[in-house]
Amino acid sequence: MSKIIDYILNMIPYMVIALPIIFLTRMIIVHVRGLSKRTTFLHETGIHLFFLYLVGLASQTIIPALEIRVHGIGIVNQGLKGEINLIPGKVFVDTWNECINNHYWMYFIINFLGNICIFIPIGFLICLLWQKQSLFKTAMIGFGISLFIEICQLPQARSTDIDDLWLNTSGSIIGFFIYKLSEKILKKTYDRFKLRRNA
Repeated sequence: MSKIIDYILNMIPYMVIALPIIFLTRMIIVHVRGLSKRTTFLHETGIHLFFLYLVGLASQTIIPALEIRVHGIGIVNQGLKGEINLIPGKVFVDTWNECINNHYWMYFIINFLGNICIFIPIGFLICLLWQKQSLFKTAMIGFGISLFIEICQLPQARSTDIDDLWLNTSGSIIGFFIYKLSEKILKKTYDRFKLRRNA
């Protein structure tokens, strides 16, 4: 559990730095596209949360980890290459070995469940913030974000795993269904997060 808390705490500085950039960029987009009469406070709050979450995700997956050195700031494990797994389903074997043979259950929580859960907010927020999102479109956006992350990890000292693609995509699909199942109860609230149809 402490490792999960560490991940969350490590995201915060990146999100704080990104907030004014996201805010200014969004203000420009709203002005240029003439969305000021269609948008709402809740929609803009949701947009900011969505992109802040993406920044936090990127900080733990694709942004190189930095460390302060005697001669300045450097990249941790610079020059090293991570492991690459192109065998679908290997995550099941690895999880079995770590949990059963090594009694390390945190591997299942972080590597298996973590890769699913970390994409649930993406699937949910896509449906919450934009009109008429289909299951296919939500899954493809989740898959695209996951693929982008895995490609960016190739030259870094991080592991690139084909199983992460379907685990992450599954998370975005779960987020989609969480939205759909709760929409019937919270439709009026959810509608306030979307752009108004007419100016």
